[in-house]
Amino acid sequence: MNAKARFLNALRLKPVDRPPVAAVVTGITVDMMEKAGIYYPDAHKTSEQLAGLAAAIWEHHRIEAIKLPFGMTVEAEVLGCEIDYGTYDTLPTDIYPIWNHPDELTIPDDFLERGRVPVVLEAISRLRQRYDNEVAVISSIVGPFALAAKLFGFPNLFPWLITEPDYVHRIMGRLTDLAISYANAQVEAGADAIVLGEATCSGDLISPDTYRDFILPYHKRLCPAIKAPTILHICGKSSNHLAYIAETGATCYSFDEGVDMAEARKHLKGRVALAGYVPTVEVLLNGTPELVYQASLECLGNGVDILAPGCSLPQHTPPENIAAMVQAAYDWADRPEVRHEIPTVIQALRQQKARPKRAQRSRRRSRVQA
Repeated sequence: MNAKARFLNALRLKPVDRPPVAAVVTGITVDMMEKAGIYYPDAHKTSEQLAGLAAAIWEHHRIEAIKLPFGMTVEAEVLGCEIDYGTYDTLPTDIYPIWNHPDELTIPDDFLERGRVPVVLEAISRLRQRYDNEVAVISSIVGPFALAAKLFGFPNLFPWLITEPDYVHRIMGRLTDLAISYANAQVEAGADAIVLGEATCSGDLISPDTYRDFILPYHKRLCPAIKAPTILHICGKSSNHLAYIAETGATCYSFDEGVDMAEARKHLKGRVALAGYVPTVEVLLNGTPELVYQASLECLGNGVDILAPGCSLPQHTPPENIAAMVQAAYDWADRPEVRHEIPTVIQALRQQKARPKRAQRSRRRSRVQA
């Protein structure tokens, strides 16, 4: 089974010879740039460089999907946001929101011909022609709620959830239409799957009820309308969203260590493919290859269908740590002894993070009782 068949089968919950390894969010590192001879920020601006750098993750690390573009600013830039393209080791960011009322939302009829959209579409076509059936090409859109936050800003959007809910629904409806159009243009260009980046839907930012009432109806319209498998990426503590994510029609859910895997299996296993959730900072960036290897085995043992970093791969991730993640997937399939006992290194990291919070709560209770 080759890389493309393995990845697409895993997405669709079909049999695979082993779980694929993929970076379904941005996975480009400085080491990859050096090997490809293509660097940020220039790589964002021409289709040749965008395609060439995107392919480096497959060419040099055998990560089993080629993902582009890098970052989440293409749509916002076309709609009028000023963009900071960053440096060789940072991703582009939108500088500030541009609108204060839903009536200001303007989507040009020729959206697909503006800004970097043609660059992305041409880069997808280049990769599809070059790799054909060898490896999957996945591209991404900014989900409607995340894009709304970029365009209107948190200080507008979040209060509107309470004070002007109709504003939010109007915005979400129009941005969902845009997302469908842009995603399907990527599919027509040759993308095998579409990532829906919805970081603003994180449980660290919104409640499950907010997700249910203001976002789920649009995700339920968006996912089935895209003519390729969809990968919904929401990072952070989103365990309480899982029952609703199961209703979206997404093919796959991409998440980080903030999600309770028992809850993910309960709500999604066998219905929605699971991609994740090797911690990007504590493990992939700052950890040793052995820690990466053990964390990867833990993810596989807990039932992920696609082994992946929990979010964007840090640009200075050591190549030996990426190699350890790939090796874990091979060993999981080929060495029965590694499947006998599931490691708990990610669980230990979560508990370690929780201790200071528990200590703070304890101190607050002590002061109240005193």
